[in-house]
Amino acid sequence: MALCALAVASLAAGGFAAFSRNAVVAEPSAPGVITVWQIDSFEGGKGSRAQYLRSVGDELLESSGVYTEVVALSSAAARENIAAGNLPDIISYGAGFCGAEGVTDGNARAWCRGGYCLITTGENFEDVTYENTVVNAGRDNLVGVAALFAGLERADVLPPTSAYVALLSGDYEYLLGTQRDVIRLQTRGVDFSVCPLTDYNDLYQYITVLARGQRRAACERFVELLDERDDTDRIGMLRDGLMLYSDEMHVLEGAVAAYTLPPMAGGDYIGQVKSAVRSKDINLLKSLLKPL
Repeated sequence: MALCALAVASLAAGGFAAFSRNAVVAEPSAPGVITVWQIDSFEGGKGSRAQYLRSVGDELLESSGVYTEVVALSSAAARENIAAGNLPDIISYGAGFCGAEGVTDGNARAWCRGGYCLITTGENFEDVTYENTVVNAGRDNLVGVAALFAGLERADVLPPTSAYVALLSGDYEYLLGTQRDVIRLQTRGVDFSVCPLTDYNDLYQYITVLARGQRRAACERFVELLDERDDTDRIGMLRDGLMLYSDEMHVLEGAVAAYTLPPMAGGDYIGQVKSAVRSKDINLLKSLLKPL
């Protein structure tokens, strides 16, 4: 199924294109339109990161008269389209994204982040073991690294919703989860405790301008407007340097991890990281990872 180009009129109405699984090369954006890809490579908090970026696009339209087309897509779809030569003007992606290396000059800003944590419906974390802990498998994030650093590499791993339900049902005492699980439990209205994990965090959402020529100035202004925002709590996300929460999320926003992944990475590098996790080689992991 071929991708359909949106008319400028539909952009003004807030529409966006849905990418098919089969990549094709799209026509270049019109001069008065910039395209932004929002790649959800890890679970967010609440709401939509793509919709949040659309609100930044509304600011850009008001201040500069430039329309913004924000397209939400998976990591796999993004890689397929990049391989086919179809590039956006701006790309928003999770740490360690593979497939775009070589198409960027390296400019990358983290505009929001999540965080790994242990969660319990009890009150303390004195008896955490791999046997009484379940791990939220996540999406494309390498939660296995966080589990290894926490000594929980042998813990059961379940899909995101199943892991949180297993905690609530009492099948496990602890959940190695993320900010998304904190939001889930807040929504359920249950009492719970949170302990941040500070060895590793790849739950960073980066943004990079790819455009050249006449649209680049508008793209850079879009990033500036995004950087000026101080309301990522609207989408249940954190941002380094800001304190936006007074609830269970507050313990995560003050926790800075020691290591992360580079913003973009090649497949070989990610393979080496995964191999180090399988071999439980923490020293090798530390040599591979990026210090924060």
